[in-house]
Amino acid sequence: MATKSKETAAPNPSVSLDSDELVALARVDIERGAFTDALLKIKQVLADQSPPAEAFALGGRLYAQLGLWPRARPCYERYLQANPNAVTEAFELGMVRFDSGDAAEARKIWSDLLGKHPTHPPSLFYRALALAQGNSAADARKDLDVLLKSASPDNLYFGRGRDLLRAIDSQPTPGASNTLTAGTLRIPTKDAYKH
Repeated sequence: MATKSKETAAPNPSVSLDSDELVALARVDIERGAFTDALLKIKQVLADQSPPAEAFALGGRLYAQLGLWPRARPCYERYLQANPNAVTEAFELGMVRFDSGDAAEARKIWSDLLGKHPTHPPSLFYRALALAQGNSAADARKDLDVLLKSASPDNLYFGRGRDLLRAIDSQPTPGASNTLTAGTLRIPTKDAYKH
């Protein structure tokens, strides 16, 4: 009598997955674009009394990719309480603030991050974008100068930084109504959450 392989074996309902296993499986689901499956797993883990910190980071990233900023923010904040030196999650919390319309708080988060990691390409780029949108072109240029001098030319943010600098330079003279937006520059923000 042949036995079923592991891939085709029916799940045993008496065996449950632990939090670490669910987080690992949710990460795989996110990578393959199965957001519903990932969300169900992450919600189950976050409902535990003591979920692992990584579940908050993954939950924040998933909610951000879904555009659910009010749910993403507390996940990132909770993760950063346990891991205050986490660069990626701090940057992504700034992105959540930026994407939800709170550019001032996003700039503060990125400024704090750049105080510790002064050449972090995504933080330099998005802070420059936020500054440019806030009519602070001179400050945006400073960030872009650091970015273009420190990042390698094959870095995603090197190219974006160069494009943003061109867009800033193509704006009318200072004092005129300068309106730079991510949409105007065709800069997708959702990819900032894919790590």
